[in-house]
Amino acid sequence: MGFYSSFSEQDLIESYKNQIDYQEKISDELLEEITQRGSLKDFQDKIENQRKILDERNRIIREIHQHYMNKRSKEECFSLLDSNILSQKEIKILVHTKYYQIKYNIDNLKVDLNIIVRSFAGIFIASSISTLIMSSLLIAVNELIVFHLFLLVPAYIINYFIIRLFTKKTRENLTVFIATFLATLLNFAYIIMFVFM
Repeated sequence: MGFYSSFSEQDLIESYKNQIDYQEKISDELLEEITQRGSLKDFQDKIENQRKILDERNRIIREIHQHYMNKRSKEECFSLLDSNILSQKEIKILVHTKYYQIKYNIDNLKVDLNIIVRSFAGIFIASSISTLIMSSLLIAVNELIVFHLFLLVPAYIINYFIIRLFTKKTRENLTVFIATFLATLLNFAYIIMFVFM
């Protein structure tokens, strides 16, 4: 019983592609397992078919993105897409999922006055809450000086989640990223004051 005998067909395909990519040839053991399950040509045809399907999916996704950027509705987008490889059902699923992912990503990156104001408020609230949590931990561990700066990592995480709660945006949004960084700088200032008081 060979090493590859327990591999699924997809695992064999991945192993084959990896060996071709990194070693530029396939091992005798892998070749033997492939030929035991069928011909090498059929196997290579399956790989080529998977590549064509992946290329077609990527083409459709690029077109969905372009249609979204041209302000077309999801329904218009679907009606403008066709494929000789993918079924209408597969295209519809792609349009449904990718259209909303693209919309979410673009909305998430938008910076407007509302986001700036919410981020600014989040800076002070987040840094205050995270500083209270850090201070409690410092008191609990008898104020080990080495531990002070280490607490900036969890403070950054706490700050991020509080600011994200305020803005409804993720760290990919530049304003949220900067606000989280500034809140953590405030934590650092609070730590310095806490240590030297």
